[in-house]
Amino acid sequence: MFDLHVIGAGPTGSVAALAAARKGQKVLMSEEHLRAGEPMHCSGLFSKSGLESLKDFFDYRKLIRNDIYGAIIDFSGEQIEIKTKNPIAYVCDRAALDATVAANAEKEGVKVEYGKRITNNYAAQNIIGADGPFSQVATNFAFPKISQYVSTVQAYIKYKSETPKQVEVFLSNEKFPEFFAWIIPHDEELAEFGVGVALPNNVGKAWRTLLRMKGIDYASQVKGAVIPISVRKKTAKRIGKRNVLLVGDAAGQTKATTGGGVIIGSNCARFAGIHCNSPLRYELEWNLRFGLDLFTHRKVHDYLAGKSNVQLQSLGRKIKQMELDRFLSNNGHMDRPTKMIKPQIIPHLLRGF
Repeated sequence: MFDLHVIGAGPTGSVAALAAARKGQKVLMSEEHLRAGEPMHCSGLFSKSGLESLKDFFDYRKLIRNDIYGAIIDFSGEQIEIKTKNPIAYVCDRAALDATVAANAEKEGVKVEYGKRITNNYAAQNIIGADGPFSQVATNFAFPKISQYVSTVQAYIKYKSETPKQVEVFLSNEKFPEFFAWIIPHDEELAEFGVGVALPNNVGKAWRTLLRMKGIDYASQVKGAVIPISVRKKTAKRIGKRNVLLVGDAAGQTKATTGGGVIIGSNCARFAGIHCNSPLRYELEWNLRFGLDLFTHRKVHDYLAGKSNVQLQSLGRKIKQMELDRFLSNNGHMDRPTKMIKPQIIPHLLRGF
């Protein structure tokens, strides 16, 4: 008999399983696919600070493909540049990352079963759903629904970037409704192209727009995904003798600004593993640590999503006028915007008056 059954062997599931195993729990982790990390539909761009926060679960240094020193953000024609002296983020081999964390869990005593889809035959009284945005665990136990999703498309394309150490981001609610498009360079010859739109907008139209913008006729091996950009109102509950917790995309623990969920989701999964028999403790702890950051990401997303292209251009100019691009270059934080609230921002804000 197992103490904990984790459903899903992505990074959040594997981190939850590892954290529980290190607390002496007997853990089973079930994954419906034949191996961790496949099929892969998600970006491999992560903040350096975020990867550092998870280094006790995997060695990210072996997975790095490219160092990132900032971004060029296009506000519907008005560009700002964020450029750092040291790497602020890394492009990692995402499939290898998923496989590495799952393998580490197995090495530390977690029993992992692949090719096993779990619908309701749970092997323990404690259950962690790490089974994605359309979580079967969440459905089975009647958790509140996620209110908003974005649809994304991405592909690796041969592309000679003029800034191979910076990410390109394109904001336009006419072209990429309520989200954005991106180019993440993997090296000087290859980049990940991607677009996202809030559902029910047409992601295929947005994808074709991005390719035309960059003079690209065709992309092979195009992949799509759906990402939650709202947190479930409840992410853990006790039902009879069962304790049921949701983590990562299943809980909606993703950044609404970018859709990224590995860093915050996996840190929340750490708490889930430690407190797998205490739903209230888990929900309180992850909300205290990351709730305000996720709320802030959501507010920024909603603000940008409500702007016309003319208003986005004006915003880009205002950011440059206030020299906020310089502030972000020195003080920006990709995962936790609350960490940017510091005295150094005051002179920049005063320039807006």
